[in-house]
Order: sequence, then C-alpha cells, then structure tokens
Amino acid sequence: MDQHVTRRTTLAAALAAGAAAAGLPAAAPAVAADRRDPAVAPEAAWVMPADQAALAGDPEADDVIDQLVRDDQMPAANQVFHAWTRNDQPVPDTAPPVLYEFLRRNVVLAPEERAALDRLAHGDTIKLIQGNMEALTVTEAFGGLFAALADPLLAKSVWYAKYDLVMDIGRRFSRTMNTLWDTLGTNSWDPSGNALVTLVKLRLVHAAARHMALAHGWDRGRAGMPISQRLEVEELMYVGAYNVQLAAKYDFHPTPRQIDELMAVVRVGGRLLGIEDRYNPRTLEQANQVLADAAANHRATSDEGVKLARNMLDWMDRKIFPGAGALGASMVRMMDAHVADVLEIHANPPLDTTVATLAPYLYRPAYEVQQKFPLLAPTHAQMFKIASQMVAWYAVDFRDYDLQMPTR
Repeated sequence: MDQHVTRRTTLAAALAAGAAAAGLPAAAPAVAADRRDPAVAPEAAWVMPADQAALAGDPEADDVIDQLVRDDQMPAANQVFHAWTRNDQPVPDTAPPVLYEFLRRNVVLAPEERAALDRLAHGDTIKLIQGNMEALTVTEAFGGLFAALADPLLAKSVWYAKYDLVMDIGRRFSRTMNTLWDTLGTNSWDPSGNALVTLVKLRLVHAAARHMALAHGWDRGRAGMPISQRLEVEELMYVGAYNVQLAAKYDFHPTPRQIDELMAVVRVGGRLLGIEDRYNPRTLEQANQVLADAAANHRATSDEGVKLARNMLDWMDRKIFPGAGALGASMVRMMDAHVADVLEIHANPPLDTTVATLAPYLYRPAYEVQQKFPLLAPTHAQMFKIASQMVAWYAVDFRDYDLQMPTR
C-alpha cells in the first residue's frame, strides 16, 4: 500500500477521532470539496484552500504595505497602531492617507456579521468560552502555536519575516495570546472593546511580514506566497476548531448550537483578516477538512520549525524557571504527539505521563465553580482578564504588547 495514502488516511482518521472526543461532527475527507458540483448546494461555493490559494496573498493589504514602505512611512504607521485601540475610536488623523483609508474602510461589520456577534453576546456560548478561557489559553499556547510551526511554509513565513518569533519570542508569545484574549473577551466586540481593531491591524501585520519575506530571499516560485491564503486559513483554524478539539482534554464540550455560534464568529474574524470568502470556512465540517488536509499533506520537519519550537521552549527555561521548557515540551506532546514528533520535541516518558495525567484537572475547577455559582462568572472573567494581561506584560518585561509591523 502506498505510504503517503496510509499516512494521510491515518492522520485524517486521528483528527476525526479527536473531533468525536470533543463532541464535534467528524470531518469529511479533505478531497471532497474538489469533487462537488457547484450547482448542487450553496455550501459548494466554499473551496478548499489548496494550490491556487497557496499562491495568493491579500492584494488590498499588500498594496497598502508596499506604498508605506516606498514612502518610508512604516514607523508613522506603527505609531498609529499604538494609538488606535478601541472599536469606537476613529482612525487617528495622523495616519498616512493610504493607511487611513484602509483602516476606515475595513473596521466595519456587515449587518449579518453584527447579528452573529449579537447572538454570541446574548447566548451562553460566551459564558462557555469565558468559563474555559484558561483551557483555551493553554491549548493555544501549546497546541495552535506549535502546530503552526509543524507546517514548513508557516514556519518559513515567520522565519523569513525576521521578526518577533525569531528575534524576540517572548514578545511574539505575548502578542499572540493577547490577540486571542482581545477577540474572545466578554465585551471584545462592543464599542469599548478592541476585537475589530486588533484583527484589522493583524491583517496588515501579516501583509508586512509577507513583504519582508519576499524582500529577504523568499523563493515564491518554489514555495508559493508567504502567509498565503492557504496558510491564513490554516492558522485561523488552529485558533478555532483545532483548539476546541484539543480543549476536550479539559472537558470543554460545546453543543451544536454553540459550535455554530463559534464558527460564525471565526468566519467574521477570517473576513477581517483578509481571507477570501470562497476560502473562509462556514461550518465545522469545512474547518475539519482544512485541519485534516494540513495534518495529512502539509506537516513536515523543517529547520525553521524545529529552531522556532526550540526557541520557544528555551525561552520558557530562561523566563519562567529552569525546567519550564521540559514541561512545555510535554504539554505539546500531550496536545498532539505528531506535532511534537515533526518538531523533534523528544519524548520524556516519566514527565509526559505525569503531565498527561494531571494537566486536564488543573483548569477544571474554574468552570465547575462557574457552573455551581453562575453569579461569580462576571467576576471570574474580569479577574482572568487582569491576570492574563499581567502574565503577558511579564513575558515581555512589561513592554508594550500592541501589534506592530516590521520595519526592516
């Protein structure tokens, strides 16, 4: 039997098993989207982001970055990013005209998007998220972040940008986690929140990293576009559906309605990040197809991925305490053993067993307390927000953690 087919089948089956464990629908085979007749059903309009998507960037955002670079206005743009932080805050007048128009045009929600966010805000999904925020934070830190590095092109995109994860991994960790908290907080999408602003800025950060990679030796003919549409979708799924699956280890089990609400919000996030509508998953089944395709076809060991993963674990040893990197390595292995193997994070059986046994219980009490004492939920959410920001500030020696674009 062909080894590639065997590996693909095994990984897809493993991902489906993970979805079942999380109480989620199993993914359809990754090739199904390519065989659909576009006239059969509305969902057929969705396209698996594959070869064509791997060549596509984000022309609107890329044009903005190109002009800012040509006019030597990237430092001024970053000053605007630093000052512009609230959803209801107008774009600063000091923004270069091309940036001003882009931000003003894109920090707007369509009526159906606002309706989806209102459903989230007034349902019980947001309570489930807040009650399990610690679990989602841990799965993102040791699940999504490391899984992204197991895709050679995602790892190479980060490496070629020569920014944050390479030069200052603590700052990158802080920004990643704060972006997660900024978009999943209780009031993130309200006028006083910052989800809209954060995601629109992140879209330009990705475009700037794309520009840096292309300017510093990225072989587009061989590797496609850095941070392409395919990679953007894959990365979004690592923050969304993938982490929901992994959080099942912490007894995080959304209902079908909650899954629908979560996917609607993830889709809004994808649009704000510049993902084309045809590639932006609409359903969990489509999200699972992206994840199955990534696991079966786009995971491989790369120098960049191994070095970045090692940088992260070494940083934990330096910043938290000696030995924290070993605990982190066991957490990565607990989340996804295949990702750990691809990143050459070696097994440590005694520690791996201990972590796998104890870790799922470390984050359950908060959710269970909220279930028994629902009046404590708002207080817990606020306390978690304060604590998480303190951790993020500590991670970067109390420097600013706002999103900034590479300038060199």
